[in-house]
Amino acid sequence: MTALPTLVLTLLLAAAGGGLFTWLDLPASWLAGAMLAVAAGGLAGLPVQVPTPLRLAAFTLLGLTMGAGVTPETVHRMAAWPVSLLLLGVSVAVIMIAGTAHLQRVHGWDRATARFCAVPGALSAVLATATGTSADIPRVALVQTVRLVVLVAVMPWILQAVAAVPGVPGTVAGGAGVTGGSLGLALLVAASAAGAALFHRLRLPGDALVGAMLVSAVLHVTGLVEGRPPAPLLAAGFVTTGAVIGARFRGVSPRQLAGALRPGLECVVLALVLSAAFAGAGSALLGLPFGQLWLAYAPGGVEALTVVTFALGYDVAFVGTHHVVRFLGIGLSTPWWTPVRRGRAAGR
Repeated sequence: MTALPTLVLTLLLAAAGGGLFTWLDLPASWLAGAMLAVAAGGLAGLPVQVPTPLRLAAFTLLGLTMGAGVTPETVHRMAAWPVSLLLLGVSVAVIMIAGTAHLQRVHGWDRATARFCAVPGALSAVLATATGTSADIPRVALVQTVRLVVLVAVMPWILQAVAAVPGVPGTVAGGAGVTGGSLGLALLVAASAAGAALFHRLRLPGDALVGAMLVSAVLHVTGLVEGRPPAPLLAAGFVTTGAVIGARFRGVSPRQLAGALRPGLECVVLALVLSAAFAGAGSALLGLPFGQLWLAYAPGGVEALTVVTFALGYDVAFVGTHHVVRFLGIGLSTPWWTPVRRGRAAGR
């Protein structure tokens, strides 16, 4: 368990950052503000960290709330998902090829390191496979972390601006859910916690967040429960999730960050441009909101971008499913496209 002073410091930083962003009326304020404040603390050498039980509790809370937004209308819209998932698969391949080529040719990185840095998401699967290759593991981890933090911090701003452009389809959010009786809410919490625990134990994509969301979605679609936690608890979930992401910068020196920052940012920008192009094509073809598709195709993590989707009011079932499928696809295919295995020369 994390020492109590470390946990208190981390949560104070996260709450202060989230509170400041909320006061400034910035998009996804509690999540982004908490993440950036804790990341700054980690880079400054502070011992920021969030213990696993608290992380799982926050993800469970957010997951059961997101599931409340899944309605029968969401199920009816699933007819468009297969085509969108096909576009997602093509976009992942294009992003990986373009990112790898950029890091090799512009920055002179070896093929293995460049390839793993260019993978759009699935950090745990990427690092697990990269350890069996000649890739520079610390560099891969840092570039992937930069990617995730930049996406969570920047995409809400971009999507808010895009939503204001005339002619761009707006959000299609699921139902918000209503506060039900205490018995129904207790059933929702207990069932969602069980789903979260199962996903965590089996190490399934999305961990506790997706496990709780799926159980909650089933309960709401079938009409067995109607309820969600009050707003202050949701804010606490956002703050804790932001702290979890920001704490990844603990122990990273400014020199290490400087060495990976420019290549990492260039990779993120390239991936965002390419995913935006596919989102535009998907929006024109399927008639779905551009912002929703962009979040679904963006090179982020399952938990982080699903939470961003919820904070911005898009269809979390749609976006979450796309990120889970991408995670599974990358995780299952990684051993087959791994460019350099242990014992082989780097750059081959």
